[in-house]
Order: sequence, then structure tokens, then C-alpha cells
Amino acid sequence: MSRPLNPWKLSGYKAGQNVVCRVGNAEPGGYAVIIPKDNLPGFLPTPAQLKPGEEILAQFVCVHNNRILLSARFSSSSATKPVQAVRWEDYLSELDPNSQAGLTQPGSGAPPAFVEEVQMRPGERLGPGQFEEEAAFQVWAQTQPRKFHLKRAVDLILPPIHAESMNTFKIADYDLEWLITDLEGGMRTCSVKAMSQEVPSRSAMLLYRGRAVGCAYTSMKTPEPPATEQSLQMMLSDLTLPETRVSIYDLPESLTLAMSALFMGYPVKRRDDYEARPYFDYICEWLESKGQTACLIISLPANNSNCFAYVYKGQFAGAFYVADQMFTQDKNFVYRLLRNDAQANIEASILPPELTSAAVRFGYSISMARNKRSDNLPS
Repeated sequence: MSRPLNPWKLSGYKAGQNVVCRVGNAEPGGYAVIIPKDNLPGFLPTPAQLKPGEEILAQFVCVHNNRILLSARFSSSSATKPVQAVRWEDYLSELDPNSQAGLTQPGSGAPPAFVEEVQMRPGERLGPGQFEEEAAFQVWAQTQPRKFHLKRAVDLILPPIHAESMNTFKIADYDLEWLITDLEGGMRTCSVKAMSQEVPSRSAMLLYRGRAVGCAYTSMKTPEPPATEQSLQMMLSDLTLPETRVSIYDLPESLTLAMSALFMGYPVKRRDDYEARPYFDYICEWLESKGQTACLIISLPANNSNCFAYVYKGQFAGAFYVADQMFTQDKNFVYRLLRNDAQANIEASILPPELTSAAVRFGYSISMARNKRSDNLPS
């Protein structure tokens, strides 16, 4: 059992602060690290291959259950290269010109530009604790952009478990303000799908307790979905068009959080030589041992399809076969798919438990995203 962290040492760290960490042992998706300054343990998700003992620069996100979650400050297009190929000391002044040493000073919070972005958004007042929770999510989200390369990316989000639970309407019958109030004020955990003939476009939003934890948007002009925040803003723009058709249906929190790992989690870079079935068993056993939440992306070249296996707090929660839009809680269904395709491949995306703790306001505010989209539109 890990020792409690010294709260006095932690009080000097704020979301977005640059910190130096020393690389320890590898874990799926990243590395255990130590912050030498205060001898604090942490975890750094990164696809880069790092060497034990080397020191790199990262950003503080939050702390939960005696583990500090960090985000890589530098990255490389090649996973075989270290996160930094140069000495971090040479680049500190470039990272934060307002700091004497390039590091945000303890207690000063996030970098000034980031503070302004969070504080100046209209539509919501944040107390001191809420600001730090919002800032932690923004730091994570800005350094973990996820894009998808599937033809029908909006179909990544699970259809309704019970068809009768779906409510379909034209936005003109209500309005966007009503929709946002219903979703945010009702703390809805659900999916919102939209189709606009005017643009034309298709989009889907995944919500957890009233906040967007995933979004995919495609149109004639944007065939490949942008990252989540931009997709969310584009979807909200289409929801101002009166003829846009909307479908809403509730989803279980367990499946929603496992799905959100696709959009908000960190990918596990594979360096093993396992075939698909042994790797599936290995990663499921590891996730169970750690109580982790994740989405396993199963590629099936034989019929050019995909299946998503959902793991919630270490337990298999179901699988979604995209081609047939079919959901099942039978793990043997996944085994049959793997057995029938010798070229099957599995990738994992893990949702850090810190993101759903009290230390983070998990997800994007829909009302803030709408205001931000409006501010970016030409007058």
C-alpha cells in the first residue's frame, strides 16, 4: 500500500505547472516517475520510449490516491525517440517567459494565458477549488488530442441499449438553449446524435453527468473528424439550424466512461509480439489488477470492421460491433471475432482514474463550448 503524500509538499503544485520528473519503470501506456524536487511519485502517459533514470519536463495535472498525474510537455512523432532529445534546461525560458527560470513558481498556478482562458469564459462562475478542477481537465485535454480515421466516426458511440429510450426531434421544435439546459442542468449521462441536411453533416456527442466527454463530427467539408473540442463546437453550430434532427438516449455510466477513454484516455503503445487473443487476455488481466477503465479497439481486417471492448474499473462491461451497430455483454463474442480473423489487432486506450475523481471537472462544459464557438465566428 502506498504511503500518503505529504500535503505540505503538494500545496505548491498547480494544474499546468511545469515540473521535472525522473523516469522509473514502464507501465502500459507510460511510465512511473518520481518528481525529484520533493520525491513525489507520479505517472506519465506517453507513447515515447524513455530510459529509466532520465529526467524530462512534464506538466502537473492533478493528484489522486497518492499518485500525481502528469502530461508530457514535449512529444516526438517517433515513438522510438525520447520525449526530449535535448536537455530540458536549455528550453525552460521558452516554455514560460513570465517565469524567471522558465518554471511556474509554486503557488502561482497555471501559466497566465491558460488562466485567462478558463477565467474569462462566460456562462459560469468558478470558485477557487472549481477553478483548479477545471484547469486540471483543460491541461489534460490540450495535451491529449485524439483524432479518428474511420469513415463513419459518429458510429463510434454506442447506440441505445433500449431502443424505446431514444427521443428524436427537430431542433426547431425546441431550441438549443433548451437542449443545453436539459443536458447540463439534468446532469445527463447520455448520447446526443445530430444530422443536418443543410450542411450536410453528422455528429455525435457523449455526455457524462452533463459534460461532454467525447464528440465526433463529419461533413462534406470535413470528412475526417477533428479533435473532440473542435468537433463539439462544430456540432453545436449545426444545432442552431432549425432543420437539424436530434436523437438523445441515456447510457449507463460504466459504459459511458469506458467509451470516453477513446476520446479522453491515453493510448497504450505496444512493443510486444503477442497475437490478438493472448494480448486481449493480458491487457484485460492487467486492467483488472489495477481496477482501470479503458476501451479496447479491435481491428478486424478480414471484413474491414471494428469492435470496441469496454472495461470499467477492471471488469469487462461489454463489446460493440460497429458494422452491425450491435452491443453485447458476452465476452465470448469477442473471442469468436478474434478466432475468426488471424490478422486481428488490438489497441488499448486507458482513462486515468484521476479524471473522474474530485480533483478534476471531467469533460467540456457545453455552454462554454458554445460561447467559445460563437466568439470565433466572423462578425
